[in-house]
Amino acid sequence: MSRLVVYFLLLSVVTVFCVGAIAFQSAKASIQQLVFDRLEVTATLKEEALNLWVENQKNATVSLAQLPDLKTAAAILLTVDARSPQWRDAYTQIKQYMASALAAKPDLKKVQLLRAKDGKVIFSTNPQFEGQYRFNEQYFKEGRYHTFVQNIYFSSITNKPTLTIATPIIGQDQKVFGVLVTHLNLKKMEEIVFDKTGLGKSGETYLVDRSQRFVTAEGFGRKDFPAEIHSRGIEAALAGEDGRKIYLNYAGIPVIGVYRWLDQRDLALLVEMHQSEADAPAHRLAWIILSVGLTSAVILALGVYILARQITRPILAITHTATQVSDGDLTLVAPVTTDDEIGQLAIAFNRMTRQLRRLYAGLEEKVALLQQKEAQLRDSFTQLKKEKQTVEAQKTQLTQAYQEITLLNQRLKTENLDLMTELRVQNQRLYQLLEAIPLGVVVVDATGKLYYTNQVVKELLGNKVFFSDPPLKLNIYSNSSSDIKKPYPLENLPIFKALHEGIGSVDQLEIQYLERIIPLQTWGTPIYDEWGQIAYAIGVFQDITERRRAEEERQRFIEEMFEINCNLELALDEEEQLTDAAGRFVPNQFLSFLGYESLVDVKSGDAVQKEMSILFSDIRSFTQLSERMTPEDNFKFINAYLSRMEPAITENRGFIDKYIGDAIMALFGGSADDAVKAGISMLQRLSEYNLTRQRPNRPPITIGIGINTGDLMLGIVGGQHRMDSTVISDAVNLGARLEELSKRYCIPLLISEHTFLRLEDPNIYSFRVIDKVRVKGKSEMVSVFEVFDADPPDLYRRKVATKTLFEQALTLYHLEAFPESAHCFETCLRENPSDQVAQIYLQRVLQSFSR
Repeated sequence: MSRLVVYFLLLSVVTVFCVGAIAFQSAKASIQQLVFDRLEVTATLKEEALNLWVENQKNATVSLAQLPDLKTAAAILLTVDARSPQWRDAYTQIKQYMASALAAKPDLKKVQLLRAKDGKVIFSTNPQFEGQYRFNEQYFKEGRYHTFVQNIYFSSITNKPTLTIATPIIGQDQKVFGVLVTHLNLKKMEEIVFDKTGLGKSGETYLVDRSQRFVTAEGFGRKDFPAEIHSRGIEAALAGEDGRKIYLNYAGIPVIGVYRWLDQRDLALLVEMHQSEADAPAHRLAWIILSVGLTSAVILALGVYILARQITRPILAITHTATQVSDGDLTLVAPVTTDDEIGQLAIAFNRMTRQLRRLYAGLEEKVALLQQKEAQLRDSFTQLKKEKQTVEAQKTQLTQAYQEITLLNQRLKTENLDLMTELRVQNQRLYQLLEAIPLGVVVVDATGKLYYTNQVVKELLGNKVFFSDPPLKLNIYSNSSSDIKKPYPLENLPIFKALHEGIGSVDQLEIQYLERIIPLQTWGTPIYDEWGQIAYAIGVFQDITERRRAEEERQRFIEEMFEINCNLELALDEEEQLTDAAGRFVPNQFLSFLGYESLVDVKSGDAVQKEMSILFSDIRSFTQLSERMTPEDNFKFINAYLSRMEPAITENRGFIDKYIGDAIMALFGGSADDAVKAGISMLQRLSEYNLTRQRPNRPPITIGIGINTGDLMLGIVGGQHRMDSTVISDAVNLGARLEELSKRYCIPLLISEHTFLRLEDPNIYSFRVIDKVRVKGKSEMVSVFEVFDADPPDLYRRKVATKTLFEQALTLYHLEAFPESAHCFETCLRENPSDQVAQIYLQRVLQSFSR
C-alpha cells in the first residue's frame, strides 16, 4: 500500500514542476515587455520635462533683458562713469531688480551683466565677480549676437557643472551694448532626472556626459563612482543610439534599461531597473503554481492511501484483535464487515474467544470473593489506627493550650505595670505643659464643677473665683464701643457652653475683679470619653491688655499716616501740574535725550550728539491769509491748526521742538519711518480740517513738509537768566531747505535720500525721485524724494501709473537727452495733467532747446 502511494506522489510532483517552469518563462517575457514600455515612457517624460525647464529659463532670461527699466539702468552702468551719483543710483536699481528676479525665479542661481565690447562683468548678484572678464567664454561670444544656451560644462570659476543662458541687450539705436547672463540652479535638473516615480525600489535615472561621467548639480562623477563608468547602455547612448536591452549596469548588476541620446543637451539619459525586481512577479507566479500543485499532489496521495486502507482494514482488524487476545484480553470481538471469506474467518475467531471467556469467568468470581474479604480486614485495621492518632493529637493540643495561657497571664501582668507607669508619666507631662503655657486653663467636669486650674488662672482671677456660688465680687461685661457696658451672663461663657453646644469662643470680654478691669479672650472645647459622651470641658483665657494697647497705638499711627499721605498727594499733584506745564515749553523727550528727569537740572551748554529725523512744515501763503484776519483771529486760526497737527507728531513717537509762527519744527529719535508716517498723518488731518474751511472768509489751506535724517547736536543755549532748547547741524539746515523746495515744486511732502535709506521698508510708501540738491557748504549732491501717500485718490492713482515713465524721463534729463526726455514728460502730462513736477521739468527742457 505504501509503495503505491509513493509512486503516485512522484508522478504528480514531476507534472507540477513542468507546468511551473512553462508558466514562469511565459510570465517573465510578458513582464519584461511591460517594464520596457514603462521605462520608455519615463525616459520620454524626463527628456521633455528637462527640455521644457531649460526653455522656460531661456524665456525668463530674454524677458528680463527686455524690461525697459533694466535697459535704462544697464545703459547708465555701461556708459556713465562709475564714480558719478547717477551710476550709483542705476546700480542700486539693477540690484533691486535682480534681487526680485532671484526671489521670483529660484531656478536662477546667478545673474551677471557683461559689457558687449570686452566681456567685463559690470554687475553680478555675487559682487565678488564684478570687474572680471568673460571674453573667452563661449556663452559671451555667442550671446552678443543671439540668445544662446551653453549646455552643461565644467566652470573653471566655480569648479562645478554649470548651465548658462546668455542674451544680448539692445539699445534704442538697435545696437547691442551688453549681454545678460544667467547661470541656472541645477538642483531643479536633479529633481527632474532623479525622480523615481514609477521605477520601483531599484529603479534609477541618471545623466552621463561624453567623458562617461555622472552629471550632478555638485560635480561630474559621484562619491561611489568618481571616474568613468561603463555599460553597454552607456556606450550605445554616447554613440547616438536610442534603444532598450538587458545588460550589466555600471555596478555590474543585471538591469533592464532604456537609453537615449539628448542631442539638445549633449548628454546621455539612462533609465534602469534591476532585473531581479522586474522578474519578481514571475518568480512569485512560479512559486504559487508549485505550491498549489504540490498541495494537490499531497491531497491526491492521501486519497489513494485512504482507498487502500479501506481494502486492507478488515484483515488488519482481525490481526490486531488476535494479537490482543493472545495478550490476555478475551473481551474483544473481531469486526464482521463483509460476507466473504474474511467475514467467515472473523465469525470463527469470535466463537473461539467466547469459549475462552466462559472458562475464565468461574476463576474470576472466586478471585473476586477472596479480594473482597481482604479489603474488609484492611479497612478495619485502618480505622483503628486513625482513632488512636486522633486521641494522641487532642492530648498534645490541651498541653500546648495550658502552656500558652500561663505565658499570656504573665505577659498581661507585665504590660499592665508598664501602662500604669506610662500613664503616670503622661499625666505628669500634661500637668507640666498646662502649667508652662502663658494662657489661663480651666477644666470642669460634665456637671460644671471645677476639676483643674493652672497657675495663670490663679494669678489672673484668683482660685475658684468663677465657680463659687454666686461668684465672689466678679462682674463680666461684653466689650463694646458704647460707654454703657452690658453685663455678660456666666452661662454664656465658652467653657460652660462647651458642655452642651461644642466648641465656642468670645474675642473680647472685660472682667472687673477687686477694682481691676481685665480684657480677656476666651475659648471653650468639650472633651469626650470612649463612648462619645462629654466628660469634661476645657476653657482657655488670655489677657489681651497689651494687645488692646498696641491696637490703639496702631490706630493712632494709621490716622497720622493717612493725614500725612493726604498732604503728600496734594504736594505731588501740584508738582505734577508744574511738570506738565514745563513740558509744554521744553518737551520731556528733549530732557530725556540730555539725560535729565526734571527741568530744574538743566544747565546752559548741556548738549548731546544723536542721529534724528527733523521735520519742518509751513503754511503756504500765510502772510496773505493773515492780512485778511484780525490779530485775535490769527491766534485762533494758528492754535486751531497747530492743535490738529500736534497729535500726528506725538502719536508717531516725535515731539515738537519749537513753533516758529505758523511753522513747526519736530524731532524724531526713533526710526525714520516715524517722521515719514507723521508727515503723511499731518497731510491727512489737514484734508479733514479743510472740509470745515469751505467759505469765502475761511479758504482751504495748504502746507509744505520737508524731512531729513542725520547727526545733530541737541542741547541748551542761552545765558544765566534765559535759556532755550535747540538743535544745530547741517542735517537741520537741509530739512529746512527741503521744506522751501516743496514750494518750488508744489509738492506737500519731500524727504532726503538720508531719510529714504534709513526706512525699514521703502516699498510700503509711494514715492518717486524729484531732484538732487547740493547741501550748503558741501560738494555732494543729495537726492530728493516725493512721498505722495496722502495725495487725493485720483491724483495718487495717476502718479502711481506714470511713476516708471516719470523716472525714465528724469534719467534722460540728467543724461541731457532732452528730446527723449521731453517726449516722456509730455506723455506723463497727457496721462496726469495735474503733475506739476512734470510741468516744471518740461519747461526746463524747452528752455534748454531755446538756448
